[in-house]
Amino acid sequence: MSPPDAAGYLVHMGELRLHAIGVDEVRDVFCASDAVAAEFRRVVAEAFPPETTPRPPGMLGKLGPLFRKPAGAVLVRPDTPLEEDVADLLAGRYVRPERQPVAWRLLEAYLVEKSWSRHRIELDVTRFNDLEFDLARAGVDPRFGLGRLVNHELGIPLQTYRGLSTGYTPHRVALEAASVWRNALPHLSAQNRAIAEPYAAWLAQFHHYAQAAPARGRPVPDLIVIYRAG
Repeated sequence: MSPPDAAGYLVHMGELRLHAIGVDEVRDVFCASDAVAAEFRRVVAEAFPPETTPRPPGMLGKLGPLFRKPAGAVLVRPDTPLEEDVADLLAGRYVRPERQPVAWRLLEAYLVEKSWSRHRIELDVTRFNDLEFDLARAGVDPRFGLGRLVNHELGIPLQTYRGLSTGYTPHRVALEAASVWRNALPHLSAQNRAIAEPYAAWLAQFHHYAQAAPARGRPVPDLIVIYRAG
């Protein structure tokens, strides 16, 4: 649950999860080549190892098969990723609403593994609005604000659900944003600067990633965002 603000009102928390990765690398998951599919499955297998039943202690352990699943049996919960979830993603098929949260967990695991780097920003509504106002007062163009990060659709067949939003910022705009945010830092309040400074420093790394990308056979990174409401 979100914490109350100073006046006692409930303030909703949210987290921006930012990834430096080419948007086409994300889209390639949904029409996966053999190489991409194999890599995706490797990542998923490492991120979501099977959960198995422990061996009960004492006499119950000896009677186990009579009363419960034997030790080492694979547990399948409602949120357990299944092979059909993986297959649907890699083929770009429709994902049923009840499986969308699982599908996004799978995709996020892949993003975590393949991104050049990641950054997180946790904000409540009050802090978000104050930061956006502070940036505007510092002369920052609204297109570089945090609110614009979810304005451009990823262009993937996997639908979002309530409480989750996504978007991307092209590489060129991310580079511009790094300079704009850095120049705005002296004009921000101490609280907002504590959020803005690490973000600006993270964006500044996109220049180095772009230089290294050709040698690794990868596109220059875009800024991919997944926003999860608290």
